Amino acid sequence: MKVNPEFFPLTQIATRFVDQLAQCRRLKLTVHEASEHHVLIELPYSSELIGYPDTGVIHGGVITTLMDTASGSAVVCSIYDHYHSLELSPTLDLRVDYMKPAEPNKPVYGFAECYKISSSVAFTRAIAYQDSIDDPIAHAVGSFMRISPEMIGDNFRQALLGKTGEQSPNVSPSTESQSKSETHTPGRSALLDVKEIVKQATELNDFSHLLAHVPYTNFIGMAVERFGDELVFRLPAKDDNIGNPTLPAIHGGVIAGFMEMSAIVQLMVFMNTSKVPKVVDFSIDYLRAGYHKDTFAECKITRQGRRVANVSIDCWQTSRKKLIATARAHFLID
Repeated sequence: MKVNPEFFPLTQIATRFVDQLAQCRRLKLTVHEASEHHVLIELPYSSELIGYPDTGVIHGGVITTLMDTASGSAVVCSIYDHYHSLELSPTLDLRVDYMKPAEPNKPVYGFAECYKISSSVAFTRAIAYQDSIDDPIAHAVGSFMRISPEMIGDNFRQALLGKTGEQSPNVSPSTESQSKSETHTPGRSALLDVKEIVKQATELNDFSHLLAHVPYTNFIGMAVERFGDELVFRLPAKDDNIGNPTLPAIHGGVIAGFMEMSAIVQLMVFMNTSKVPKVVDFSIDYLRAGYHKDTFAECKITRQGRRVANVSIDCWQTSRKKLIATARAHFLID
């Protein structure tokens, strides 16, 4: 896709911003358009991102990462246009409503706009879609904290302005050729016997076999251990998961995906589901930076209906008393 800089003058800044984030490079996110009003980003399909192995549908956490990145990029562009300065704005909170699963073997697009900037907070809305923006996969609203431009660091600022003299590691001459090389048909697996897989994992007290069936858990490096009636989920420190290279800190979308997957496993184990639960909505509040270190999560099933379950998730690093994020979500079960 060719971009006319006269119509989308901030595309290069948005591209450089996204390309500085390790998780975004690994996802091969490509910025197509960026202006003071909006950002459009493409996520190519990959079998590594599958969250529902029996259908080939990518994990909801990947959609969250796409919209979080698009929203953050929109904030960067809007602030740059309004104030002629560059700021890094960490996510304060993000709510995602999932309307339908993304169709396998097709790219997903994230469209985001920063519609309001106050002295301390920027507000965004975003849509994820495939064939038409009028037929969305998911919708998100978020808020981002404004931080002093001095906090961005000279190296990162120069990289965003394109003054380092180095080509971004994610720049490719042709988006079309990139999509063709990265998009392939993995084939759908046979329908999973979720109850049998969970039963074996529980009896052996080894949940690695369960997680191995979900490629996305390997993509982010997730693990889980059981202590009595409690499951503790762990996201090991991994360079590919970094979203803020100046701290460094884990990408907010990775934290959200980790927490969402933790809730899914919690439901599979304790609700004896026959299918992988499907997320309906996910809302996360970021309380402090998730630094580049091991991260943990615990879940609580707070409400259950015949077809819908509500789960709350707490996430921390050094201490349970110092949470880095809390989330709540609804899932369809059976």
